[in-house]
Amino acid sequence: MIPYFGMPFFYDYFEQAFGWGRPEALLGLPIGTLVTLVLGPLVVKRLPPRACIVGGALVCGMGLAGFGLMGGSLWAYYGLWTVYMAGWIFAGPLTHQILLTQVFTENRGTALAVAYFGISLFGAVSVALVARPLTAAYGFRGALIGIGLLTMLASVIAWVGLPSVPAAERVIVEGGEDLFRSRSFWLLLVGSTLAISGVAGVSQHLKLILKEAGYVEQARLDAVFGWMLMLMLAVGSCGRFAFAWTADRYPKRHVISVAFLLMAGAMPLLFVVGREGMPYLFAVVFGMGMSADSLMVPLLAADQFGSRGMGRVMAWAMPVNTVGQTWFPYLISLMWGVYGSYSVPLVFTFGCVLLGRLTLAGLPQRRLEAGV
Repeated sequence: MIPYFGMPFFYDYFEQAFGWGRPEALLGLPIGTLVTLVLGPLVVKRLPPRACIVGGALVCGMGLAGFGLMGGSLWAYYGLWTVYMAGWIFAGPLTHQILLTQVFTENRGTALAVAYFGISLFGAVSVALVARPLTAAYGFRGALIGIGLLTMLASVIAWVGLPSVPAAERVIVEGGEDLFRSRSFWLLLVGSTLAISGVAGVSQHLKLILKEAGYVEQARLDAVFGWMLMLMLAVGSCGRFAFAWTADRYPKRHVISVAFLLMAGAMPLLFVVGREGMPYLFAVVFGMGMSADSLMVPLLAADQFGSRGMGRVMAWAMPVNTVGQTWFPYLISLMWGVYGSYSVPLVFTFGCVLLGRLTLAGLPQRRLEAGV
């Protein structure tokens, strides 16, 4: 997750070095996602998780190193995003969630929280302790090459440390119902995509929001964004454990409601983020609220469809979620171009998060037996 959280650090460098507009810089991620969309539902779920992670991490690293070697061609930039996203589909959260839900049948929420602690930990250091110091020492090109090499280490870790389990099974959901005729499936798909897209809209634009709020000097902008992201993800890692513990014991719709209230309290702070201390207050509140998103989707999928059906559900939900969380920031950049500020786009983002939470609240309350 170092590249995922670290790449927005480089958007303003791309603008300065290549003369690109903001929409052009943010378009690479959604294009790469769209091109590789079918890999999740059609390929990844048919392969052993460990093999996916080993190969995918290598491809991710090559794409990232390519960013550091490229010129100013937008076609090369979009092509490298496609390479990177192809690797990410294989090595990213989808594969890890399938692996974890197959290995853990009890206390699944806690198990996912422990695993996602790594996302928060390495995401937290991605800018302040990785991208920023590497850029200061070697320039943004050298930093991107270094991050690519670092990402390849995941292949070694996966090969040595992860258990070997078979590919996810193709199943019919409870009662013989086809997945695509299930109301719960569509509620989960739409609600999670809206909620996760709203979170991505904020996180992908956060550095640019700070710049608009008055942090125009490059060194100060880099520093504030780096420490803000670190605090946000550190708080998120603690919040993920808290939400996981409560999700294992209480109705998940109540957990979702608490997370939404935190998100609702954080969004208005972005309008005054230029004031002293506000970036870090936002990081604490927003970090706690966003910690439930990635955790709740696989938990709700397993709760509704069982551990065997969860693999097939997530094979569709994760790519669609990814399309939402990559194209939504691009939509925000287009809205920024129309309105000339982030005011209207942020209100629109908040509305999407609200709609997503309300949709997830419509899921029926039930808990399937492990393995059903």
